[in-house]
Amino acid sequence: MEEDWGDIFRSIQNFVSPEQEIAEEIRDIGADNEDYVNRMLGRENRIAIAGLTSCLPSRIMHHGWLLQVRNTAIDNIVTIGGPFGVRQITIYAAVTYVDRFLSVMPIKNERFRIPVLLGMACLNLASEVLERYEHQVDLSEYEKFADYDETTIMDMTDHVIHQFGETVTCVTPIQFTKYFLSRFCRDNTRTEYARIKTVHVIMSTLGDVRLMSLRPFIVGLAATLLASNPNILNEGQIATEISALPPNWLIPL
Repeated sequence: MEEDWGDIFRSIQNFVSPEQEIAEEIRDIGADNEDYVNRMLGRENRIAIAGLTSCLPSRIMHHGWLLQVRNTAIDNIVTIGGPFGVRQITIYAAVTYVDRFLSVMPIKNERFRIPVLLGMACLNLASEVLERYEHQVDLSEYEKFADYDETTIMDMTDHVIHQFGETVTCVTPIQFTKYFLSRFCRDNTRTEYARIKTVHVIMSTLGDVRLMSLRPFIVGLAATLLASNPNILNEGQIATEISALPPNWLIPL
């Protein structure tokens, strides 16, 4: 179910500015201890219990038009987020919110007229959750990209939150990478390269609704393992690496 996004996908791969890279480095994301990972896994479980994990792959099978809505919303997220230096974790979270909304919204007919507004609302929500106030994009700036005023964007943001049952908790694979890098990247001279490569791999999953429906923990683990150990070629080697992690995490191969 991976789409050929053309310009959309290339934008996601290339929108990172030097300012964003600096912001990612200065503002550490995650922690490298098991207590932190357990807390994040607890958040994953709460999201699942609330029924807010993405079921978009199965929904698209019956309502194919949802994929175009998704693509338009993501294109708008990248178009706005890139120029303003929004961090990659925030972009990822915004797409997660898009998938979550399209998974839970009532479908009355095969038409959704405001995908651009949905992208704006989800980016606004992700920024409120993950960005410090001084780094959030002012809603007045959004108006330069589409004919929606601040009130309309806020109303849509409130509607998205309402559809989520007021639960805006979000977990991304990027939040696990610091821990996994400390376990999988044994060459300290490659740590920064592996970190950047890991985030690039994670961001590339935005194009596949099936991968986006997986647990963030699993996506973060796989991406970090791939970036840290490019010579891993088979299931046995993967199992060896994973065996060093706590068994109660129940990691599927």
